[in-house]
Amino acid sequence: MRVSVLVFAMCVLAYSIRMQGTPIYELVSSAYQVPLVGAFVPLVFGLYWKRASTQGAIAAVVLGIGVWIVFMLTPALHQAFPQQLAGVLAAMVGMVAGSLMPQMVTNAHAGHHPLAGAEQATS
Repeated sequence: MRVSVLVFAMCVLAYSIRMQGTPIYELVSSAYQVPLVGAFVPLVFGLYWKRASTQGAIAAVVLGIGVWIVFMLTPALHQAFPQQLAGVLAAMVGMVAGSLMPQMVTNAHAGHHPLAGAEQATS
């Protein structure tokens, strides 16, 4: 916990030095981008979608923040498409894919299990 607090404090310090002279409106706007692309989709899907899973939430956070960072660091992408929207859409894809993929793999393996046919034959 102490190490994570130290690392987080160093990241915040570096960010504040880099953003020196930026208007407060832009600082507040950028502060809400990380929770938007990293936490909003897992929260909403976790509350309202019965098939949401931990794997889906992790995939949503990783894809949402990852795509957001790529768009933020690439000027051509940033100008062509809003980085926040790209992050939220990627998080949605990650949530759905991450939640449904393990279920589809489990169902696919259950149908090909050697004992699945034997149980049906004895019934």
